[in-house]
This record gives sequence, structure tokens and C-alpha cells, in this order.
Amino acid sequence: MPTKYNAQVKHMKENYTQFAIRLRPEILTAFKAKCAKNGTTPTTELKKFINHYIDETAL
Repeated sequence: MPTKYNAQVKHMKENYTQFAIRLRPEILTAFKAKCAKNGTTPTTELKKFINHYIDETAL
């Protein structure tokens, strides 16, 4: 059954991938709490880290 999000889902599947990471539950909980305290999200912070790492370590 088509929904209003079909185009968005198709775009996400074609242009993005997921990256799984295993963490101890207490580490993830602390990270989420720190992000919330700073008004951000874990996803945003990880993306910022990855982009910064790429920029800083460019060959």
C-alpha cells in the first residue's frame, strides 16, 4: 500500500547506509544522556565526529 513516505524511503535506501556499533549499555546510556544535556542527539554527534575525522586526517 503506497504511503506519502514512499519516495523518502526509496531515496534513503538508494543514498544512505547504516553503521552498526556494539557498545556496553551503560556507555550508550551515558552518551545519550550527555547528548540530551547538550541539546543534541547521538546521531548528530557521531556524524560530526566522522566528518571532522575525515577532514583532519585527509591524505
